Amino acid sequence: MTDTLRTLIFDQSSCRAHLVHLSKAWQQVVNNNDYPRPVQKVLGELVAASTMLSASLKFEGSLIIQIQGDGPIRLLVAECNSRLGLRATVKLVEGTQIPENASFKDLVNTTGKGICAIILDPRNRLPGQAPYQGIVPLAGTSVADSLEAYMHSSEQLETRLVLNSDATTAAGVMLQQMPQHGGVVSSKEFDADGWDRLKALINTLQTEEHLATETDELAKRLFWEEDPDGLAERQAHFECTCSRDKVGKMLLSLGQAELDDALSENPTVEIQCDFCNANYSFTRADCNALFTESSHHEGPQEPQPPTLH
Repeated sequence: MTDTLRTLIFDQSSCRAHLVHLSKAWQQVVNNNDYPRPVQKVLGELVAASTMLSASLKFEGSLIIQIQGDGPIRLLVAECNSRLGLRATVKLVEGTQIPENASFKDLVNTTGKGICAIILDPRNRLPGQAPYQGIVPLAGTSVADSLEAYMHSSEQLETRLVLNSDATTAAGVMLQQMPQHGGVVSSKEFDADGWDRLKALINTLQTEEHLATETDELAKRLFWEEDPDGLAERQAHFECTCSRDKVGKMLLSLGQAELDDALSENPTVEIQCDFCNANYSFTRADCNALFTESSHHEGPQEPQPPTLH
């Protein structure tokens, strides 16, 4: 079964693992944009990671990972909501040439000034309530390194990530050490060596095997001696949340003067979604209607999370 997220609980070791294998959903992201191969690889790893991290959301809403770079990639965004609806995009420096062997550091952390942010955006935020955002400097030489450092620094959760992707598949395994309470877990003695043993198991995973093996079979291969409890499998899917209404609110935030300037050069304002390529066209009459309607509904505006359309 494609686009599957599987969660395993290792009670005695006080650990949990998420395994994700994306094909159709990831290919929809790929088909919306023509990214160079090294960029596509990094974005696929980020998409796999966002899907696994969102599996632990305790609210209705979205988890957004942003990597802001100082190389050819200026911004990487992967978003996954609590329904496992995902989308992703990349902002590249215009005209940049990216070598086939470009590394993660080459792409996003050339001078060491890149940052990683994770945003938690509840679906029903109150007016004026901002999403939670944690930001850390980029660390290490990969997406996995950066997110492991984020989880250690911001969430105090020891995390091990294995991420792989190509043009057809994005896959990930995430192992996390959970807080243990006392020395007994589920009426059995706590396994103090469990974390190190489980890390060693996932470190054996090779790229080709990872991309070719779906979550159920992979869980059996990696953990057949560990006897974990498995939670119900969940299905991920591509889902863009852009809409004409959201684009209209964004245009309102620009102000009447800026829109008038844009309309003096073109008869319409054209906005294209970075995630799904949907196009939204607003004439002068459409823009005037936005401000007319807004004046009738004065009140606090719900803040929009960064980079979302």
